[in-house]
Amino acid sequence: MNDFGNIATEIVTYDFPNDTGSYPLSYVSGWLEANIGELSIAVNEEFTVNDAGEIYVGDCSGLMPQEKEIFKSIYSIHYYEKSARETLRNSAYGTTADWTVLKEGDTTIQRQNKNSIAKTFNELASQAKSDLNDMIFKHNRYKSGPRQVYGADAMNSTDALGDDGIDSLRS
Repeated sequence: MNDFGNIATEIVTYDFPNDTGSYPLSYVSGWLEANIGELSIAVNEEFTVNDAGEIYVGDCSGLMPQEKEIFKSIYSIHYYEKSARETLRNSAYGTTADWTVLKEGDTTIQRQNKNSIAKTFNELASQAKSDLNDMIFKHNRYKSGPRQVYGADAMNSTDALGDDGIDSLRS
């Protein structure tokens, strides 16, 4: 399985296990591949994908764990926003009963309002966006080094490169 399939499996298995009928593994994997650019923009990296579906940053393959979590969070936002739209679409164009509360004696049956469900999905999306912004801030802040170092603590340009010339800080 390629990188997108592995990430999609984690999402489907752990984040949304009860929704494989609406969003199967193939949908999630395809969405991730189509939206790799969003991850590139978020973490200021240039991710490329080869023909086998493997993700690369320069010569290094794979995503760092923080990048994988950011990518999964980007998908979660998409999931919540799409679910809110579908709920409202079903409410507007689907068959809806004309009752919200039925009472007979001491028994009450109340049907959930579709607008409140869509509002809940929007609130989940807003929370996921807030969490995503926090993850991106932390990733970009702690991953990147200073732009300029002056004095005896300055690092030679070859200090971060391994014997083969590959950036050892990324691995």
